[in-house]
Amino acid sequence: MFLTSLLLSVITLNPAMAPRAQMGPTQGMITSGPISPDSVCKPGDICASKTVNMNGCFYINFWNKSSGGTPLTVDVTQTGGGGSNTYIYWVNATNKNISIAGKAMAKFYCP
Repeated sequence: MFLTSLLLSVITLNPAMAPRAQMGPTQGMITSGPISPDSVCKPGDICASKTVNMNGCFYINFWNKSSGGTPLTVDVTQTGGGGSNTYIYWVNATNKNISIAGKAMAKFYCP
């Protein structure tokens, strides 16, 4: 009887056997550091950047003239698996100089 009780407690209480908690999707906004109001970003240049620790997420530039952001392309570089850094770059993909004021912004979604 003792062996059965011990076996039952090991099976039911062992964390390795317990089902993993499922986290739901996460979404939100990120911003770069402040960009000088008199900065001009030339075509093809990186205009802003941000390093985060959110792997496997999707990023899209956010631009709203009344609340900030920039009309830039977002480029994401992830350096590895879980726990590694993800680098987000805002790039001027137009053929004109863009004057930058405030912060570059992006929406993110992590499934």
